[in-house]
Amino acid sequence: MNMNKLMLRKIILASAVVLLALIYIVQVIAGSRSSVKDFVIDKTFDTIEISSSENGSVNLKRYGDFWKVNDEEADSAKAKAISDSLISIKTLSVISKSSGEDAIERYGFTDSQKITVKVSDNGKEYLNLEIGKDAANGQQNYIRVNGKSEIYLASGALRQKCSVKADELKKPAEAPKTEEAPAADTPAPEVAPSV
Repeated sequence: MNMNKLMLRKIILASAVVLLALIYIVQVIAGSRSSVKDFVIDKTFDTIEISSSENGSVNLKRYGDFWKVNDEEADSAKAKAISDSLISIKTLSVISKSSGEDAIERYGFTDSQKITVKVSDNGKEYLNLEIGKDAANGQQNYIRVNGKSEIYLASGALRQKCSVKADELKKPAEAPKTEEAPAADTPAPEVAPSV
C-alpha cells in the first residue's frame, strides 16, 4: 500500500512539472508576440499637418533645412523638434482594441480633445496619427495610428510637442539694431599732482 502512495505522488509530481513547463512555453510564445510596436518613418518627408480644435491648423513645410509654417518662415529648431518626435514613435502596449464610444471618450479621441497629425512627402501620406489624452505621468500619451481602432500607450510626450499654434512656431522677428551715438570729444579732467 505504501508503494502505491509513493507511485501516485511521483505521477502527480511529474504531471505538475509537465504542466508548469507547458505554462512557461505558452508565456514565452505569447511574450514574443508582444504588443509593443514602433512606428518608424524611414523616408524623408516634407510636410507635417497638425490640427486640433484648441489650436487650429498648423501646416509645416520643409525646404531643405528651412521650414515654413502656414507659408511664413518658421523657427527651424522648433519645427525640427516636432519632426524628430514623429520619425520614430515607440508604443509600450495596446490599451484597447475597441473604437467604441466609451474608449474614445476615456482615452481622449473625441473631436474636441484629440490632436491629428499627418506626415507626408509630395502628397504621399506616411503617417496619420491621432493623439489622445496624456497618461498619468505626462510623458506618455494614448495614440491611434493610420485609422486603426487599436489604442496604444506611446512614450515621448507627443501631445505636449504637437499641441502648438502656428504663431508659436513662427521665426521670431529680429529686433532692429540701434546705432550708438558717437562719444563726444570731452577733455579728461586734470588731476592735481600729489605732494
